[in-house]
Amino acid sequence: MSHPKMTAVLLLVLAVYAPLTSQGSSRRDMSQAAQVPSHTYTPETSDTSETAPLQSLTLEDAWRIALSNNLSLQQQETLLRQAGEELSIQKAGLLPSLSTIATYSYTSEVATFRVPISLPGIPPIEIEAGTKNRYDVAAQIDQPLFTGFRTLNLVKSASEQFRAQSAQKDIVSNQILLQVGLLYYQMQLDYLQQRVLEQAIQRADHHLEKARSFYAAEQATAFDTLEVANRELQLQSQLEELQDLHPILVSKLVHLLNLEYTPDVPEMSLENADLTLRDLSEYQIVAAANRPELKQIEFAQRGQSFRVKALKSAYFPQLYASASYHRARPGVNYFRDEWMDYYTVGLNLRWQLWNWKQDQRQVEKARLDCERLDLQSQQLLLDVRQQVTEAFQQLQAVKQQIELQRRLVTQERERYRITKENYEQGYATSLDLSTAENTLTSAELTLKQDYVEWLQYRLQLQFATGKIGKESPGI
Repeated sequence: MSHPKMTAVLLLVLAVYAPLTSQGSSRRDMSQAAQVPSHTYTPETSDTSETAPLQSLTLEDAWRIALSNNLSLQQQETLLRQAGEELSIQKAGLLPSLSTIATYSYTSEVATFRVPISLPGIPPIEIEAGTKNRYDVAAQIDQPLFTGFRTLNLVKSASEQFRAQSAQKDIVSNQILLQVGLLYYQMQLDYLQQRVLEQAIQRADHHLEKARSFYAAEQATAFDTLEVANRELQLQSQLEELQDLHPILVSKLVHLLNLEYTPDVPEMSLENADLTLRDLSEYQIVAAANRPELKQIEFAQRGQSFRVKALKSAYFPQLYASASYHRARPGVNYFRDEWMDYYTVGLNLRWQLWNWKQDQRQVEKARLDCERLDLQSQQLLLDVRQQVTEAFQQLQAVKQQIELQRRLVTQERERYRITKENYEQGYATSLDLSTAENTLTSAELTLKQDYVEWLQYRLQLQFATGKIGKESPGI
C-alpha cells in the first residue's frame, strides 16, 4: 500500500470504479422506483385493462374459471351433447314410427274385359279394369316386434358411450386443472425467488457500503469493492430475468383461462405448507376408484360388448308389424273411379340365411375390439399405479429435502450473522462475508424451489388419484 506505483494504481481503479458503482446504485434505485409490483402485470398497451379491473385470483378461482371458460372443455361438452342425441336416436328405435304417403300415377293403358255375349244391334261391351289416373293418400305406422334384441342392445351401447364421453370430459377437465395448477405454482416460484434475490441485493448493498468505508480507511483493497459490486450486479440481472418472466407466465395463464382481462395473482405463503402423506396403498385404492380414465375404458368395454350382441341379432329373424289407412281413387274396387277409404294391417318377416359369413365376420371383428379394450384396461391400470407411485416417491424425497433445507437455511442465516459481525469488527475478510451471503442466498432459493416442487408433485398426485380439484391443493 505504501509503494507509490501501487498507490497510484489503486487510486486509478477507485476513480474509474466509483462512478460505475454509483451509476449502478442509482440505476437500481430508479428501477425499483419505476417497478410495477411483481405480482401485477400490466401490459403497456391493453384494451381490456380499461374494461375490466385487475382481480385477485386464487388457485381455486383459476380452476373455477378454467372449467367455465376453457375452449377445450366446451368442445368436450359439445361432444357429450352429441352422445346424448345418439342415445335418444337409438331409444326412438323401440317406438313405433308414423309416416304419411301421397302418390299419383298415370298409366297409358289399362286392362280391358270384353263381354263374350253379343246382342243384335249392340256393339261389344268392354269393361276397363282400373283407371289411367290413380291417387293414394295414406298414413302408416310401423312397429318392430322382434329384431333379435338388436335395438335394445344398441340403446345400451349408446348409453355406455354417453357415460364414456362424460368420463372423457372429466379427463380433459383434470388435465386442464393440472396445467393451471402447475402454471400457478410456477408463478409462485417466480415471486418467491424474486423476494430472495431482493433480500440478497440488500445484503450485498450493505456489504458494498461497508467495503467502501473500509477501503476509504485503507482497511480493504479495491478488489473487495469490485467483487461485491459485481456480485450485486449479477443478483440484479437474475432479478430482472425473473421480472421479465412474470408477464410471460401471466399471458400463459390468461390464454389457458380464456380471460379478457389481466388478473392479479397474489403471492402465497408456503412456509406452513402441509407436508403430511398417507400410505401409498390408500392412494392406490383412491386412484382405482376415482381415475376417470379407468371409468372411461370400463364404459367403452361395456358399450362394445352390447355392440357385439347387436351384431349377433343378424342371426335371428326380423319381425315387423305395420298398419296403414288409405284414401285412394280408385280404391280396392278398380272398376269404380271414385274415392274410397280403407286400411291394411300386415306382418313382415325377414330372415337372412346366407351372406357368405359377413355377419359372422362383423361379430368377430367387434369381439376382437373387446379383447383390445381389455388389454388396454390392464395397461392403463398399470400406468395409473405407476403414476401414483412415482408422484408419491417424489413427494417423499422433496419432503425430506425440505426438512434438511430448512435446517440448512437456519444454519446459513446464523453463519451469515456471525460472519457479518466479524467482518464489521475486522475479524473476517470481505471474501468470507461474500461466501456467507452466496451460500445463504443459494440455500434460500433452493428451499423456495423445494416448497413449490412439493406443491407441484402433490398436485400431480391428486391428478394421478383422480381427486384434483376435489380436495385442498395442499397449502
